Amino acid sequence: MVERPLPLRREPRLNAMTVVLGLAVAVLLVIVVYPLLWLLLAAFGLPNEFGLSHFVRAYARSQNVQPLVNTIILAIGAGFFSVVLGVPLAWATACTDMPLRKTVRACVALSYITPPYLTALAFIILMGPDAGYLNRLVRLVIDVPSGPFNVFGMTGIILVISLHVFAFTYFLTEAALKSVDASLEEAAQMLGARRWTTVVRINLPLVAPAITGGALLAAVESLALFGPQSFLGTPAQISFLPTRIYGVISSYPPRWGEAAALSLILILLTCIGLLIQRSYLQRRSYVTIGGKGGRQRPARLGAWKWPLLGLCLLIVFFSAIAPVGVLVLASFSDSWVAPLSSANFTLRHFQSALLEDQMAVRGIWNSFRLATAAGLIAVVIGAAIAYIDLRTRVTGRRLLDYLALLPLGLPGTVMAIGLLLAFIRPPLVLYGTIWILLVAYVARFIPLATRSVNSSLRQLEPSLEEAARITGATWMQSIRLILLPLVRPGLVVAFLLVFIPAFAELSATVLLYSSGTETISIAIFRLNDLGQLEVVSALSVFTIAVVLIVSLGLNWYSARLPKRRQALPKD
Repeated sequence: MVERPLPLRREPRLNAMTVVLGLAVAVLLVIVVYPLLWLLLAAFGLPNEFGLSHFVRAYARSQNVQPLVNTIILAIGAGFFSVVLGVPLAWATACTDMPLRKTVRACVALSYITPPYLTALAFIILMGPDAGYLNRLVRLVIDVPSGPFNVFGMTGIILVISLHVFAFTYFLTEAALKSVDASLEEAAQMLGARRWTTVVRINLPLVAPAITGGALLAAVESLALFGPQSFLGTPAQISFLPTRIYGVISSYPPRWGEAAALSLILILLTCIGLLIQRSYLQRRSYVTIGGKGGRQRPARLGAWKWPLLGLCLLIVFFSAIAPVGVLVLASFSDSWVAPLSSANFTLRHFQSALLEDQMAVRGIWNSFRLATAAGLIAVVIGAAIAYIDLRTRVTGRRLLDYLALLPLGLPGTVMAIGLLLAFIRPPLVLYGTIWILLVAYVARFIPLATRSVNSSLRQLEPSLEEAARITGATWMQSIRLILLPLVRPGLVVAFLLVFIPAFAELSATVLLYSSGTETISIAIFRLNDLGQLEVVSALSVFTIAVVLIVSLGLNWYSARLPKRRQALPKD
């Protein structure tokens, strides 16, 4: 007797799948496309009028021209120094037998996950012109009236931001170097090429896409940052586009059209960077993987590995160890300008930051619940977008996927201006409430959730869900009983990837917060304006500790994923 498969259960046209996926698409359009549409309309003067007056004002006013020039200089400088700092470290950890390679890699990761405005605060303590630790150390050794370091200025801003964004170039270049076919280097050495010649003529040209891609990401990220430009540039009266937009919005009356036109310049600069990289990479081939696979043996440097280790430790000291170290010292000091001693030790700044200061306490609570809610919502929407892309034949599904990735290339300031313009008026008024911050966080970080879930779904065979449907399960039952248990690890990773940046977000928050909706980043921003650097340091240490704990949890959980995937088919 031949068993016949059960017929598929007929479902009404408006079924659960249509409702769930339709809602997710609608939310994506409202939080991403709707604000960007308002940004464009406002730049042309709509809805009150139509014209180019805002563009003329944005591009012609001297108060706007200099910030634009400063922003371009900053982007070029950050991109250049990301290569100078990141490529040698990537080569050292990927291709050589240098000691402490894992330690160097971990420190680069620490410099990346540390919010850049906290790095800027740390360098104020480290290289402040009068009381900075390094300047005091120099005056202690040499009899000079003032120290040589001053972090307030264009050089200091480029330095601080480069020490944060060089991680992009490092990680991309390191991954590319590990995939280079080792036979290419061996062939060059058999023909008599020296080690340095092999690196310059073989390794680096082959990983040029990774280097230029990292430099581009570093430059674009420097365009989007707000904290370092504000903390270090404002005292020196140096403006950049993000701080200039903040000033335009903060003036009375707010000049929305001019802010929208300035925001479009940031988008234009990002697009120009992408076009330059694309034009450069199209000129030649960069095939790096041959039939023999990736790198097998690290290069033996002999005695040269020690100077190289010294260079790597110097870079990670100033990018990761020193910023965290000086913040910890300042947070435990009664006065950070006083000499380090037991008499100067105190815990009252942590008590003030975590228990007494109302804005700080409110900011911690708001940051936790906003980051948690943003992570959950972004995972739901990202999962729906990934499902539509990979499991359906809906027309326009690829466009939907691109829209979900769009915020990845938009500075937080630009997203904030679009959200302000969209949700400050009916039919959906969110400005002045905490909901607009939640929308901003979901919109900014939804690309991270979408890509993570998309990767998990690609590893699952669709026939598992089809088998459930053939045996009579509804779409919701196949999702709940088959799909969700299998992609749960990817969902958890996606949640953590959104939670970490959302917890300490500043560039969009500073334009969207209102009284009562302050986050921990706003508390740090406001308390720094009041000169309470010790309390700011305590809050910074708490923020870094939370981000570090969540990051270690993410790393631990990710390390377990392969074992889970191997075990899944047996279940």
